[in-house]
Amino acid sequence: MTSFHSEVIGCAVCGTVSSFRALSSTSAFGSFDLDLRPPPLQRHTMEFWQQECPSCGYVNVTIGTPLKGAADIVHSPEFAALRAVSDEPALVNRFKRHALLVADEPIQSGWTLLHAAWVCDDLFLRELAMRCREDCADLWSSATYGYDEDSARMQSVLVDVLRRAEHFDEADMLIDIALRSAGATPTMVHVLQFQRGLVGACDGGVYTVEQALTAMGQPFPNQR
Repeated sequence: MTSFHSEVIGCAVCGTVSSFRALSSTSAFGSFDLDLRPPPLQRHTMEFWQQECPSCGYVNVTIGTPLKGAADIVHSPEFAALRAVSDEPALVNRFKRHALLVADEPIQSGWTLLHAAWVCDDLFLRELAMRCREDCADLWSSATYGYDEDSARMQSVLVDVLRRAEHFDEADMLIDIALRSAGATPTMVHVLQFQRGLVGACDGGVYTVEQALTAMGQPFPNQR
């Protein structure tokens, strides 16, 4: 079940006060995709994951919270050019602007670009989704990963980002690295092995965790 509430918030950048319909709670029923895109009920709340100031275009989870250097970025030519783009969905553009605002945090910025790709997926905008994933992969591929479970999970998601962007050679090399990670759980290993088959077939399609585990002869956790 999804519920909402109303908020009146002043923008941390320009001070404009705006009213928002904000997300209170939602649920996820079904399997996540291999890049952790949530199932429909939760995914269809993406419009409410962030707020946008209608005056200056500042974007954040709540526009009353300032991000480091936000004012300079909002008034930059790069931000203005991005805001002026008119040939892509408004929600995709909103996520891309937030990615620019948090560009000094590559992991967070990459996640926001991946969210933009998810919007494109639902709108069947394949080429734009691939470009968003390529930009996400550029950020994540330059990050340093450890050997813990969180790092292994990030690498597993990056494999899917690369595969969906049809960068199959890079995805294949990362599978080898991720499989050697001490943080890789049995579920991650099965998913990565499933990914290897997809990469070998140059398959850039969307698949769920449930599909991967079922194909590898493993039970889907929610079915236990």
